[in-house]
Amino acid sequence: MKHLIVVFVLLLNVDSLLAQNIESLYECIYEYTVSSQDENNKQYKDVGYCMLQIGTGIGKFYDYSSYQTDSVKQTDCTDKIITAYKLREQRNVFFFDQTIYQKNPKGKITVQSVITPNFYNYEENRYPVKWIMEEGEDSICGYTCRIAKGEYGGRTWIVKYAPEIPTQNGPWKLTGLPGLILDATDSEGIHHFNAVVFRSSSVDITPLNNKGSITTSREKFIHTKNEFEKNPIGNIPPESIGEMEIRKHSDNPSESTILINGIQLRMRLHPYIPLENE
Repeated sequence: MKHLIVVFVLLLNVDSLLAQNIESLYECIYEYTVSSQDENNKQYKDVGYCMLQIGTGIGKFYDYSSYQTDSVKQTDCTDKIITAYKLREQRNVFFFDQTIYQKNPKGKITVQSVITPNFYNYEENRYPVKWIMEEGEDSICGYTCRIAKGEYGGRTWIVKYAPEIPTQNGPWKLTGLPGLILDATDSEGIHHFNAVVFRSSSVDITPLNNKGSITTSREKFIHTKNEFEKNPIGNIPPESIGEMEIRKHSDNPSESTILINGIQLRMRLHPYIPLENE
């Protein structure tokens, strides 16, 4: 795999490509772990998986179950199979509800996320973290990694990046180092992204779909999102509810999916610990 790595050269205007699928050259699967505790000091560890797709001048980071749905849509599979994968997304209790487009042309990152019953999108600087190089090395997925530290969103992040993979992408919004970031954890040990697979890609990067999405600022979104997650049901304005649907799952009647105006309301099993603050 190492010998397949090439320097990614920006050949195309990525903004013009965001309306169509983009070729993905490589992809990296990350295990995402969130450690939390409740008011009784009972500790929890939630584990999910995310995908980073890397194309020419662009990266897309999102939940792995959404990536799987994208992959089957790009095949000749039936609508029944696509519906089954969408159902898996809905039933993913540790769903990562942000989609991040790491794109170069305007030096921006585009984020799409949800505060039920609406989708939102906002932009911020392409490289929001100022990194300081640290001593030490590690090996991840067979690649020698160097260490860096930076501040972002009210947290200190310690990351490990692989200079042998010459791209400035990484998990979530953690970008801007001379090599792919394969591991990232905050200094409190709450949030941890750890690469488990790095490989060539055969699934195109699907474009950002802003239809019906509300454009806002990062600061406004983060404030509203963090407040909303303290009490999701109680924080939905009654006047914003056009319709509410509760879908029971036939294979597990005790499990259900709640939809508000067609947008899923995800009920977290354990305390919400935000990735970032204002």
